[in-house]
Amino acid sequence: MKTWKKFFATGLLATAVVGLAACAGGGSKSGSSNDTLTIGYWKGSDTENAALDTLIKKFEEDNGVKVESKVYTDITTQLPTDLAGGTAPDVFYIDSSFYPYLQGEGVLNDISDVVNADDYYSTLATAFSTDGKLYAAPKDVSTLALYANTAIFEKAGIALTDVPTSYEDFIKWAPSAQEKIDAAYGKGQVYLMNLNADLARNWPYLIADDQEPIQKDGSINTSNPTIVKNLMTAIDLFNTGAVATPQQVGAGDEGAGFATGKFALALTGNWNYQVFKTQYKDLKFEILPNMTYKGKKVTMQFTVGWGQYKNTKVKDLADKWIQFVGGKDGMASWTEAVGTLATRPDVAENSEFLSANPGLQVHQDAIEYAVAWQDGTNLSTLVGSYGNFISEAFKKGATQADLEKALKQIDEDANSKLNK
Repeated sequence: MKTWKKFFATGLLATAVVGLAACAGGGSKSGSSNDTLTIGYWKGSDTENAALDTLIKKFEEDNGVKVESKVYTDITTQLPTDLAGGTAPDVFYIDSSFYPYLQGEGVLNDISDVVNADDYYSTLATAFSTDGKLYAAPKDVSTLALYANTAIFEKAGIALTDVPTSYEDFIKWAPSAQEKIDAAYGKGQVYLMNLNADLARNWPYLIADDQEPIQKDGSINTSNPTIVKNLMTAIDLFNTGAVATPQQVGAGDEGAGFATGKFALALTGNWNYQVFKTQYKDLKFEILPNMTYKGKKVTMQFTVGWGQYKNTKVKDLADKWIQFVGGKDGMASWTEAVGTLATRPDVAENSEFLSANPGLQVHQDAIEYAVAWQDGTNLSTLVGSYGNFISEAFKKGATQADLEKALKQIDEDANSKLNK
């Protein structure tokens, strides 16, 4: 389910593969012809693969052409190599976190005249835009929301309506709610909520108050006093005794922790919705919007778009493909078959899948205010450094001094890597 699931660059070849546009030059793309379009993507679930095959067949029939597929196992390392060699596909998947790198290398065509950016949710179009020009057509998106295990709430005697709508109020309420859960299940058996120790989930805290953990010059500065103050919210959550990471409860991720009854609430993405419905049929849950922070709605969105290779030799076909899959009918076909969120409001408004699964409307509505998982070309470096050190502070009993130490280590580690 890689298409739905958050996918971010952990191995950008920003230093190993440089000057892609210059390297690719005007060289012809190998294997291309006027009636063949090559599309590049990473392999998804069986459902996704079948849906894409359906789109391919329809495009071939409607246009009398051949579509060849290039499937990547690690697109963030393999695609730059193809781009440098002039052998990249004509169109390909671009994750929003990977977009700044590709756009900065000058290997993408401006598709502002191919599709209308206004047809998409503004937060998604912005994620693939530079200087007012659109460089990828958003194909689908995932957002984070709170999943509530209604059986746990009922057994603990907690009304779902009692869950606060802000993180500030949640911190005050959580200890008493955890006491009721402990009384029903035993201490340490079930936690009120998860909080993951990864940058993508913690990002809203780091960028609150207009902070820039990655500064304009590309350097990392997560240890500034404002970020420390805001990220202390996470420490406060752990210190309620009601919050834990998935790893602290022996789960691989929050979805597994929630499905197996380790968390009463889980902040997770809609990629888990079908998993819960099909693999955990006895699991009863409701979906709530993520809680506000500092009076503002906050959540993350992870989106993928279709980009076009600047040196494609079949631009007309590449344009038609992007218009097809990014258009109303093509997107409706994709989202209905796969069961994911539409990036176009006109598709979402008429979605049979959403009508049949009204709980997902929470995820769809969140697109309007969700923050894109994206911040320049050094995000992957920060992801790695953050993951290496933040867990030391993300536990009950942690103090501000523990957090400050972890963030300083993160800055030093990340900047050291960038300097090299």
